[in-house]
Amino acid sequence: MIVADAGYKTPAIAKMLLDDGITPVFPYKGPVTKKGFFKKHEYVYDEYYDCYICPNNQVLKYATTNREGYREYKSNPSICVNCPYLSQCTQSINHQKLVTRHIWQEYIDKCEDIRHTLGMKEIYELRKETIERQFGVAKENHCMRYTQQRGKAKMTMKIGLTFACLNMKKLAKILTKRERKSSFFSSVSLIFGFNFGF
Repeated sequence: MIVADAGYKTPAIAKMLLDDGITPVFPYKGPVTKKGFFKKHEYVYDEYYDCYICPNNQVLKYATTNREGYREYKSNPSICVNCPYLSQCTQSINHQKLVTRHIWQEYIDKCEDIRHTLGMKEIYELRKETIERQFGVAKENHCMRYTQQRGKAKMTMKIGLTFACLNMKKLAKILTKRERKSSFFSSVSLIFGFNFGF
């Protein structure tokens, strides 16, 4: 399982993880539509006929697949020009609505199913206690708010060393906790005459 923020929620990353047998836990990613316009989920995809249905029950047919891997679905301008929802749908000069769907969209849909699975919300919330905490410490205590060196190679070296040290610090804390726990149970076993295997 891997937990990542919304910036990593792309079809390519979702496909790579799922194909490798890794369960991705991504957060909800809000729509990027302009205010006052229909959101993308309001255009219903018909898998059987491979088309979209708009809020006015009109069909957006498949037109082409662009170089970025998105399938383009376009409406009929002659129908859209008289549509009462045109101002909420598109600002296109030729009155044509375009909806895109990535060729690997089914992987994003699987990630959404995983997100809604019981217990995944609690797992994602642990991210701020582990990953985000390390970034916070790096920014506050190790001058990571701004670049201190010139050039990518120098900054790569600085960042690598910084996070290596933070990881060693974290490992030291984990080992210390284990040692304390181990010594505690050893003491209890001696007091009560039990052998807990420590």
